[in-house]
Amino acid sequence: MVKYVLLFGIGAITVMGCVVNSVTNRQTTFNEKPAEQNRWLTPALLALQNQPQKLTAQLDSNTVCFKNEGATLPLNNLQSSTSVITLGGNSDAFVEGLKLFFQPSVAYIYAEQALEEVEKMKTVERCIVSVHAAGPNSTELSDWSLKTLANIPKSEEMVLVIFGDLRKIKQAYLERFDAVLWVPENHPEAQNRCAQKLLGALPLAGGLDKKILDFEVGHGISLPSNGRLSFETPEALGMESKRFEKIDQMALNGISAGAYPGCQIVVAVKGKVIYRKSFGCYTYDKASTKVSDNSLYDIASITKIAASTLTAMKLHSDGKLNLDERLGNYIPEVTGETGYKSIVIREMMAHQAGLEPFIPFYKRTLTDGKPLLPWYATQRDEVFGLEVADQLFMKSTYKDSMYARILRNPLKEKKYVYSDLCYYFMQPIVEKLTGQSLDAYVRSTFYQAMGLQYIGYKPLTHFAKEQIVPTENENYFRKQLLWGHVHDPGAAMLGGVAGHAGLFSNATDLASIMQLFLNKGSYAGQTFFNESTVKEFTKAQFAGNKRGIGFDRPSANGGGTCDELVSQQSFGHSGFTGTLAWADPKNEVVFVFLSNRVHPSQDNWKLRDMGIRTNIQHVVYEIVNARFGS
Repeated sequence: MVKYVLLFGIGAITVMGCVVNSVTNRQTTFNEKPAEQNRWLTPALLALQNQPQKLTAQLDSNTVCFKNEGATLPLNNLQSSTSVITLGGNSDAFVEGLKLFFQPSVAYIYAEQALEEVEKMKTVERCIVSVHAAGPNSTELSDWSLKTLANIPKSEEMVLVIFGDLRKIKQAYLERFDAVLWVPENHPEAQNRCAQKLLGALPLAGGLDKKILDFEVGHGISLPSNGRLSFETPEALGMESKRFEKIDQMALNGISAGAYPGCQIVVAVKGKVIYRKSFGCYTYDKASTKVSDNSLYDIASITKIAASTLTAMKLHSDGKLNLDERLGNYIPEVTGETGYKSIVIREMMAHQAGLEPFIPFYKRTLTDGKPLLPWYATQRDEVFGLEVADQLFMKSTYKDSMYARILRNPLKEKKYVYSDLCYYFMQPIVEKLTGQSLDAYVRSTFYQAMGLQYIGYKPLTHFAKEQIVPTENENYFRKQLLWGHVHDPGAAMLGGVAGHAGLFSNATDLASIMQLFLNKGSYAGQTFFNESTVKEFTKAQFAGNKRGIGFDRPSANGGGTCDELVSQQSFGHSGFTGTLAWADPKNEVVFVFLSNRVHPSQDNWKLRDMGIRTNIQHVVYEIVNARFGS
C-alpha cells in the first residue's frame, strides 16, 4: 500500500534561524512587530499569550490526528529518503522544526504557475506536504494549492497535517493519505510543535470538540512520545529562561579567560531540551568560524560510553557478551597465552584489571622526532593504510605492534586505575561479535537508527571540514593543526577508530545518547537494550571504585567529575579535549558541555582549574531543584 502523510498550514510566516551562536534553544521569531505576531492567535489563545504553559497545552489539545493507517506516525525511521513540499505561504517554522531531527529535501511552491514543478518531482520513500494560506489575517486555503494535492507524485509514505480552516477540505482529499493531522493554529509555536509531534518527540493527544467532515466529536488518535528528546522553553516546565542567563555569562567568562575558544551546552530535563546554546569561535583568531549548534567536537574519552559501552550494553542485552567471561575466551588471537587472557570483562570495563593507564605508542615510531619512513608516508596505499592526520598515513601492520606492546607490560594489582588500554581490547571484541568494524556498527545500529545527524568516527568522510571544530596545533607527533582528525595519538594510530577515543559529535546528538540511557534502553520507538542492562552497567561494580561498567559515577561523598548536587544514581564521562556528558535518572537531567580546551595546546588546563563544567552544572541543578525539589 502506498502511504502518504500530508501537512496543511494556513499562513505566511517569516521565521528567522534558530539556535545560532548564543541564541536560546529553539528561538523562532517573526519579521514582524510583536503586536502583529498576535494576529496569528485566535482570541481564546491570545488570552493565554502570557501563560506559556497553558498556551502550549492548548495548542497541543487543538492538534488532532484524524488518521494513522499502518502506524505511519510517529516517524521513527529517519533513514528513508524524505521530501517536504510546502504549498502557499511561508512554512519556515514547520520546516525548521523538522530540521531539528533530520535534513529533508524541501520544495517551496508559492504560486499556481509553479504547479508544473510538482509534476516533475521524483518519487521518494516518504513525502510530507504542507499547504499554507496567504497571510495572518486569513485562514483560507487557496483552491490551486488544494488541487495540487492530486498531482503530487506517490511515494511509499505520505502524511497530512491541516493548520487552519477546514471548510474547503473534502473527505476525498484525505483518501490518498495514511496519516492526517489538523492544527487550527498557524502560530510558529503551533507549527514547530506539530513538527515535533510528527517525529514523536511530543505526544499526540488532542480530540475534536465538534463534528468535522466524517469525524465525530471526541475523535482523535492518541500517540505517545517515542522517547526522542523534544525542544521546549524553560517556561514549559515552569522555569524562567532568565535564570539560565547565568550559564551564558559563565560560558563567556571561560572564553574571556582563555579556557577554550568556544563551546556548546545542552541541558535536557524530563526528556525536554530546555537550554541549547553555542558560544565563541573555533579558534582564538578573530576571523575564526563561530560555533553553531551543528558544529562537531572531538569528544575524546566520552567515546568510551557513546560507542564501546553503548555497544557492549546491546551485546550483553542480546546475550552475546558475558561480563564475567575472560578476555581470552573472546579474542584469544589478541591475548595469546599471556596473563591478559584471564582478564575479566567486568573488571576491565570498570578500570580494575591492573592495566597501565596509558602508553605513548607514537614515540617509538618517530624518526628524529618526526613521523617519517619506515612507519609513515604522505600518501595512502596498500602498505600505508591508516590515516593519522592530514596527508599522513601509517603502516597498517603497526596496529599489531601496539597490541604486542600492551601485552608485554605485566599486569598490576587489581585496583581502580583509570586506563585507556581497557578499551583498546573492547574494539576487537565488538568487531568479532558483530562482524563489523566498530565505526560501521555504531553508525548503523545506533546513530542512524536513532536519527542522530552529527555524531560518528572519521568526520571528514561525512561532513565538510568547516563544520568540524579543530583541536590542538600539535607539535610533538603529527606536527600540524588537528582538524577533523582525532586528537588522541593512540586512536589516530588505529586509523581514527578506537574503543577509547575517536568520536566526534555535537552536544545535541550526545544528549540524545544520554537520554537513551535515561529511557532505559529505548529511543525513537525502538528498544536497543533492556532496563536490567542499564541498571547493571550504571551501578558501582567494586568496593573502593566509583566506576560503573564503562561509566564514571560521582564520588561517594558527591562531586568528582560531576557537580556535588547530582544524585548518586547519576553517571557519565568526561573527555580530555574539554568535554563532559552526564545523565541523572533521579532528577531526569541530561547535561552536555563540549569545548576544545586543547586548542592551541593541550597544556591549557584552565577549564579544569576554573571548574567551569561543574560550576555550570551546579547552576542547572539549582534551577531544577528550585522547581522540582532536590
